[in-house]
Amino acid sequence: MTDLTRRGLSGLSVAVAAATPALAAPRPPARPAFGPVAPLNITENPYGPGPMGLAAIRAAAEDSQHYPYGPEVWLMKRIAEVNGVAPEQVVICNGALELLAMAALLTARDGAMLLPALTYDTHAKYAARHGGVAKRARMAADLQIDFDALTAGLTPEVKLVYVCNPNNPTGLLADRQALRAFCIRASKQAPVLVDEAFIDMCPDPEGETVVDLVRAGHDVTVVGTFSKSYGLAGLPTGYAIATPARAKALRELLIASHVGAGLTAAIALYRDRAHLDVANRAVAQGRAVVEAACHSVGWRTLPSVGSYVFAEIGPRAVPVIEALAKEGVMLRQFGTDHPTWARIAVREAPALAAFVKALPAAARA
Repeated sequence: MTDLTRRGLSGLSVAVAAATPALAAPRPPARPAFGPVAPLNITENPYGPGPMGLAAIRAAAEDSQHYPYGPEVWLMKRIAEVNGVAPEQVVICNGALELLAMAALLTARDGAMLLPALTYDTHAKYAARHGGVAKRARMAADLQIDFDALTAGLTPEVKLVYVCNPNNPTGLLADRQALRAFCIRASKQAPVLVDEAFIDMCPDPEGETVVDLVRAGHDVTVVGTFSKSYGLAGLPTGYAIATPARAKALRELLIASHVGAGLTAAIALYRDRAHLDVANRAVAQGRAVVEAACHSVGWRTLPSVGSYVFAEIGPRAVPVIEALAKEGVMLRQFGTDHPTWARIAVREAPALAAFVKALPAAARA
């Protein structure tokens, strides 16, 4: 069987021993454990950066006495080449959150940010601590992004629009045509940020991305990260692709200080199909384990394409989540509008085994 993880967890421990707790005893950890046994409240990639990414990291470590200006330029060129834009249209940042937070904070000075009611919103919360205002548009009945509701929310005070695709925490892909039509309409009033953190996990990333709107000159910024599909969460490296004017404005918001090892690994890994195929297979196997466990206790799940599953726990969600937390298994809820749901992240096989083992008793709590 193909080895799917850098820790030798073959086939994600054969899909965590077919999600059977008795057969899924965790192996001794390869490194010291920090924090909970199963931090399924944090989205990562169980495959990690893979052999090629690790080799790039080791090589960069031997050059760590130098500031990584050269790798930054090379990464900009690589991303530009793949996406058919000029290098000056690419902005490098310390993970996607840095750019999102700074853009949201700038908006807080003179207007509101518009975003779906159920989405990744750490940057919006950051801006709110500094006086920022977030306008949230209702979700559709199936928890898809409601682009009609977002369009209705485009009032004069909106100075920034945010959409995440695939959406986090639902894992759902937006309708391609509806997303593009909305971005074109909204960008005539305010800059639009499209967060594509998990785009490389979906079946057709080239068809789902809206980078074509950037090439067409619309004020749309595509935001990406190497923390998810490329397994570099510990070496935060992100990027944005925007019009030349918008890229310049975003670059001026950021502190020009990056991690050389992250940049070097990102150059090696970006859109490498061999890496993505193996990493995505590991994620899909982990998702299947989580979904099977949820269904075994009667929880409904949405068809996610990300490294997480959005599950409907029911009206007793809080005590169930608390019971899991006592066993070191952490889940995450989003806001107060969907209190019966939680996001469950795909992690390494031992963490998933802990979830599978603890779930039946917690579900009865």
